[in-house]
Amino acid sequence: MPNAIHFGAGNIGRGFIGPLLADSGYHVTFADVNEALIDSLNSHKSYTVHILSQKSSTTEISDFSGVVSTSPDLLEEFPKTDLITTSVGAQILPKIAPTIAQGLKRIHRDHPDAIVDMIACENGVGASEILRKEVKRHFKQDATSQELEFFEKNVGFANCSVDRIVPPFDPAQVTGSSEQQNQDHELDVGVEDFYEWVVDQDALKAEHNIHGMKLAKNLLAYVERKLFTLNTAHATVSYLGYLKGYTTVNEAMEDKQIYNIAKGAVEESGAALLKKHSVFSQDEHEKYISTIMDRRLKNPNVQDEIARVCRAPKRKLGRNDRLIGPAMMDYEYGVGKPVNLVKAIAAAVWYDDNGDQDAVEIRKRVSRDGVECVLREVCELKEGDGNGDRLLENVKVTYYTLKAELGIELPN
Repeated sequence: MPNAIHFGAGNIGRGFIGPLLADSGYHVTFADVNEALIDSLNSHKSYTVHILSQKSSTTEISDFSGVVSTSPDLLEEFPKTDLITTSVGAQILPKIAPTIAQGLKRIHRDHPDAIVDMIACENGVGASEILRKEVKRHFKQDATSQELEFFEKNVGFANCSVDRIVPPFDPAQVTGSSEQQNQDHELDVGVEDFYEWVVDQDALKAEHNIHGMKLAKNLLAYVERKLFTLNTAHATVSYLGYLKGYTTVNEAMEDKQIYNIAKGAVEESGAALLKKHSVFSQDEHEKYISTIMDRRLKNPNVQDEIARVCRAPKRKLGRNDRLIGPAMMDYEYGVGKPVNLVKAIAAAVWYDDNGDQDAVEIRKRVSRDGVECVLREVCELKEGDGNGDRLLENVKVTYYTLKAELGIELPN
């Protein structure tokens, strides 16, 4: 039986990557810092993944175990593993890198000819490459020449694109309100019925027969298609929905004005994507947009909270992320002015949830130094960059007119 270590036992790990591995015959060892969660994994023989669609269904997941990721016990799992995956958040990858480096040395010590692949299943571009650099930095400390050769020849780091909405899930939705019932189902996860996991096949060192994993040679096209379509639409709907007082994404999607702006944003993004990547046809991409806008984000069974999607606006306003990235790409590929993307960017800057540290900092900077300063620093629109300057000026104008267009009183 093949074995996999999956870092991150949260909803994405238990509801997306873990189940695909288990369904493919892997024993999955979940590694997480949450000791209570690991205890729960080890005390349950199975848990249920609830498919949240009009025709709801369930899948039972078994053959898993858990280990605290800061425990020495985790290192004992490495010599048995064939595959290492993560869903911890890209910002956490450097924190798990030292443990992975130690684990790889354990594998080399016990099985010097072993082949191990790693796939960082995180949002964003090049997560596995980020992990590789961090792991190598720790691995090469006091490494022998044989260990270094093993790292370069026998360890693969494959970038990937992951796409599945896994909202917070309350077991009481399906089990009732009994405390005992909720404890019995505390590991259960709710997921949408759509998913896509595309992996760079050229970066893998071994063949993996994993159900639901698609291998591709042109991975960047899939990564950017997902980030600049699903994540762009998700963010646009959520930041606008927050300003208009909605609570969930599907609720905001019923607002025709928000729907039209979000649809326009992904169409603007798609125009540049199709110019940049020849992988997708116009018809194929239009169907992809339609699936996202009219099926996935409108799914009434997926109660995805706007507050969750809006969280951490600094990262989401990053130069290469879901809002600024496609807007800049529109300028780069000359497909027209990104009118709707600019509205989404302006809405993200207006986001003022007092419980979100990023939002509080952005609003303070706007009040103190003006919106241009925030766009220069947070969005990395450097002065003198022609396309960046054009985008900045358009966002500044829209920032001050968005209030009237949405018909709401925005905060000062």
